[in-house]
Amino acid sequence: MSDFKSNKISDLYQWFKSGLSDTPGEREQKAISNEVFFRFFGLSADQRILQADKRLPESDIVLLKKVQRRLNQGEPIQYITGITDFLSHLIYVQPCVLIPRQESEGLVLWLKENLWELIRQANRKIRILDVGTGSGCIAIALAAAFPDQEIMACDINKEILQVAKHNALINNTYINFFIFDVLSEDINIVLGESLDVVVSNPPYVRESEKPGMATRVLSHEPAKALFVPDDDALLFYRAISLKAMQWLVPGGRTYFEINEALGSQCVKQLEQAGYLEISIKKDIHGRERYLRARKPL
Repeated sequence: MSDFKSNKISDLYQWFKSGLSDTPGEREQKAISNEVFFRFFGLSADQRILQADKRLPESDIVLLKKVQRRLNQGEPIQYITGITDFLSHLIYVQPCVLIPRQESEGLVLWLKENLWELIRQANRKIRILDVGTGSGCIAIALAAAFPDQEIMACDINKEILQVAKHNALINNTYINFFIFDVLSEDINIVLGESLDVVVSNPPYVRESEKPGMATRVLSHEPAKALFVPDDDALLFYRAISLKAMQWLVPGGRTYFEINEALGSQCVKQLEQAGYLEISIKKDIHGRERYLRARKPL
C-alpha cells in the first residue's frame, strides 16, 4: 500500500484510487473511489474537487484504509457501503441478499411500460406479486411508480424479508411481504385466481458457469440467489410458472429475468405450462434477458 502525500482530500483520493490492486482498469477504480467518498463522506465528484485542499481527520483515514483493504480482498463495494441504487431508489444490502443489477432495472422498465395499459383496461386496483424479492428492489420500484396498486413480495426466510422491509420503509413504499418457498409450498388457498401480474428474477446461473464469474460474486453474494444445477436449470421457472397459472386471473401475465443462454428453453417451459403470447426482450447489451407470457382467457 503506497503512502499518501497528505491528509488533503485530493491526495487521499489519489492514494485510495491507486491502491485498489484488486480492481482492474482506471475507469472502475475511479467509479469505486467516487462511490466511497460519496457514501462515507458525502462528497460528490464536484464537491471533492471544490474541497480538494480540505483535510480529513485521522478517523477518516483509518476508515479509508479499512475500506481499501476490504475491496482488495474482493468484497463488493455495495456490501461495504451497505447501499446501492436501483432506478434512483436507495437500496440497503446485506450479504444475505443479492446486489441489484442493472439488468433487473430493464425488467422493471419493461413491466412498467405494460402496466399503464393493464391498469387502464382493468379499471380497478391490480395485484402484483414479486417472487423471490431479495432486497425488495423490484417490488419497491413498482410500488413507487404505482402507489395505488397492490404490490406483494415474498422470499424464503425472515432475514431476507427484514432487509426488503427496511428498504420499503426508507423508500416510503407499502408492500405486503410474506415468507414463501416457491419450490415446496402451495399458497393457492391464500392467493386463488387473484393476481394480475407475477414477476420474478429467480436464480438462473448454472453451476458450470461459475468459472467465468468474478471472485467477488462467488465469494460474497448468496449462492442460493444465483445458482441452479445444470441438470435442472429451469427448476424455478417451472415452479413459478405452474403456481402462477393458479394464481393469475384469466389473461394475467408473468414476467421473468432469464439466463441469456436459456431463452428458448424458458419459452418451451412456459408453453408446456399453458401460457400464450410468450415473448423475449433483449437487455441493453443485446442479450436475451426478459420473458413475458400470458395466461389464457
